[in-house]
Amino acid sequence: MQPIFKKTTILSATTAIAFLFAGCGESKVAQCNKIVKVSNQAVTAGQEFGNNPQPKKGSKALTEAANKIEQITKDMQALEIKDEKLQGYQGRFLKLYENTSKGLKDTAAALDKKNLAEANRSLASLKKGSSEEAALVKEINSYCSGK
Repeated sequence: MQPIFKKTTILSATTAIAFLFAGCGESKVAQCNKIVKVSNQAVTAGQEFGNNPQPKKGSKALTEAANKIEQITKDMQALEIKDEKLQGYQGRFLKLYENTSKGLKDTAAALDKKNLAEANRSLASLKKGSSEEAALVKEINSYCSGK
């Protein structure tokens, strides 16, 4: 009985070490959840602005929305993502948020100058970014769900 106990102990120790090393890195799901959590903040900010654009504030409301997006950009940038595919998604979200913040600020500046043509160009750019976001969300959801 002594050799069986010894083999069981060695096998158990080997299994424990394997689980220890496997547990050192975050799972793909955990990394996905980090990115999704931050991207949901952007969606919430966009919905809040869309539901209550605060027209009395004028361009200041756009600037405030841009500042919220800039903070979300920093939050996304601060995430430590090891999965290469997820790093690509993270980078795309960063670019999208940077462009959105810039577009909001450009629109605000155009409104301040009463340059409606420029404001409309900036808004068109923002709408394009919105469709890019929808496609990106669909891609990351598919990757994270394993489909």
